[in-house]
Amino acid sequence: MTSTCSECGALKIAAEVASRLVIPATTSWTLARCQKLAKSNEPPNAAELTFLRAVVPDTAARLACLEDEISRLQERLACLETERTELADYHSQNTAILSPLRRMPSELIAEIFSWSLPTAYETRGPDVKRSPWVLAQVSSRWRNISLSTPSLWSLVKIWGKNIDKLDIDMIRTQVDRARKLKVHFYASEDGSSVPQIKFFDFLSEHAARWEELSVQLTPTLVPRLGALRGRLPSLQRLWIQGAENHVGHDHIKCFETASSLVDVGISGPFISIPFPTHQLTSCRLQGPWDTHQRILKMAPNVVEACIRIVPESNGEESWPNASGPTLDLSHLRRLYVSHAEILDYIRAPGLDAIAVWVDQPTGVAARLDSFLIRSSCTTLRRLYFNSIPHVSTTAEILKKYPFITSLVLSLGERTEEESNAALHDHLTMLSVQDDSASFVQSPQLTEISLASPLSVPIDYPLCLKMLQSRRKHPNCALTTATFVTVEGPGPDPVTLAGMKELRDGGKDILVQLGSEAQKHFDRWMYACPWI
Repeated sequence: MTSTCSECGALKIAAEVASRLVIPATTSWTLARCQKLAKSNEPPNAAELTFLRAVVPDTAARLACLEDEISRLQERLACLETERTELADYHSQNTAILSPLRRMPSELIAEIFSWSLPTAYETRGPDVKRSPWVLAQVSSRWRNISLSTPSLWSLVKIWGKNIDKLDIDMIRTQVDRARKLKVHFYASEDGSSVPQIKFFDFLSEHAARWEELSVQLTPTLVPRLGALRGRLPSLQRLWIQGAENHVGHDHIKCFETASSLVDVGISGPFISIPFPTHQLTSCRLQGPWDTHQRILKMAPNVVEACIRIVPESNGEESWPNASGPTLDLSHLRRLYVSHAEILDYIRAPGLDAIAVWVDQPTGVAARLDSFLIRSSCTTLRRLYFNSIPHVSTTAEILKKYPFITSLVLSLGERTEEESNAALHDHLTMLSVQDDSASFVQSPQLTEISLASPLSVPIDYPLCLKMLQSRRKHPNCALTTATFVTVEGPGPDPVTLAGMKELRDGGKDILVQLGSEAQKHFDRWMYACPWI
């Protein structure tokens, strides 16, 4: 090791180095002088020559010894590294052989594979870097399992806007590997129609295997639907977009002979598309109330219904006399209504969950009360308000119907000020003032969840305070809370830490943001879960 003198700046030689060299008696001035000479072209004097000629042979000899020692150690190090690499490979080989995955049944691996599949929303078509294609590239066993599991290959999505980027050979391979097909074909007038028709015609050759169809219609695609008539025996789920542009077209009547069809949804204004209404168990439609009424009368077995009222062409909805006939939906379990007035015209004694769009802060309680009495319904467990009503409305309903154990509130589309005020009132109402409080609002609630589908932020600190207060009270049954924020910010670190503490204590606390929050919100709204 070397350093410099603190007084003159001369180079000093560390003791352990100097001990190995024969250094003539000299002074720090001589060393300082040598340092100066090394930084210039000035010739040394006689004394300096004597000093340097004595040192150079010794340092050369020592350097040679060091080079030999380093070379020997490097060779030893190389041997050790080679041994380590070989031993690590051998260890990895043996641990891989011992892996429980090797002993896992193929059926269980196939089930795990199914959970790795992208949803129809997430994919734009076949991708060798994503499941299921990538699974076939890992090992021979994984390839055999993936190729022998047809359900992994059933989802076929064609996106008209990027039709030129799709490989029809990959589509053919996927169709060959699948048994049933889930076809999502979103035609686009912005893309070339020729390749779109080519892909659709190819898929139509396998129409008998279609189990699911989600389709965006275009003028060039509609005529191709006619060939599907009588060829859809396996079709169970149908979702149509863009149908309003093709009213009365004979080709879209192809679905009325789909003998297995049980789930129908139409995005946009409803048009009369013939389908086997009597066998439906799920329907999601938009249109005037008389259209919904007519369809639901012919669908006595419907279990889930999403009723979105779209007013008549004059912009107003004409509601029939409330004393008129009531729709008896004895099998209905899950219901979404875009207008609380709809509840005046239906009876659902077995309803398990209801979601109501609240367009006015008050008035919902009376209609829901009348509906539950008329239905003799005691099975209702989940109540979802899309756009928070007045706090007195919620309190009144929860008090009168203690069998409601799940409350979900959405901030809706009101102003941020209105939404925050309504949320604050509800969280205050649901909070327990102290552990010994004799009165607790709705102690039967096992779930309290909140949603913000737009950019209105949720007051997470106040939510945490409410959860903590109910956790401490012995009479509160709360076990679950879900918070979904589609566009706004999530909880701050302190609040998130508090929620984690509740989760660690056994509570089921979930916070979701962005696209995952949107999926959760759609499920609460009983939107189509498979598109």
